[in-house]
Amino acid sequence: MKTISIKSFAKTGKFGEIGIGTLKKDVIKLLGTDYDFGDCGETQIIKYGWYEFFFWSDTEKLFAIQNDHLQANCENHNEMILYKNDLFEIDIWFLKVNQDYTYSQVIQLLKKEDIDYKIEPGSEIEPEIIRFKSGVYLDFSEGSFGWNSETNESYNDTIKNKEDYLLNGIRLFDFKKE
Repeated sequence: MKTISIKSFAKTGKFGEIGIGTLKKDVIKLLGTDYDFGDCGETQIIKYGWYEFFFWSDTEKLFAIQNDHLQANCENHNEMILYKNDLFEIDIWFLKVNQDYTYSQVIQLLKKEDIDYKIEPGSEIEPEIIRFKSGVYLDFSEGSFGWNSETNESYNDTIKNKEDYLLNGIRLFDFKKE
């Protein structure tokens, strides 16, 4: 069984042996046939747990990899970040089940591990991101949103201080069609 490291993905842009441009059939050969599938017309998505692989429908080439469910604001957070099948398992690096990480905590970790990154400005609707040399980036949320099963109510806790924004996703996108 292979172990795919989130840390290595961040540093190299490779999800194990898989990188941008890999054919869908090769992703399936490497990661297995037990996946969720979505056909969105021009694009297709294969999902192993909550790790998503996006392909152009016409070429079946991979153009994006992401997990945008890193926040611990749900009862099934373990399903959101952990994944294992007969062929591979995920090494989740610093992540822990049911634990959020703030922007400042992630910056401290990257400095401690001496991992190169740059800060890119956000937009009106999204906070700034942390981008690695590989092109992989981490994005953050200005709040925690979810459903409280005990009260059967949704919640929306908006965060004011950028340093306290919560890690939301790890992504690699390359929309160029070859």
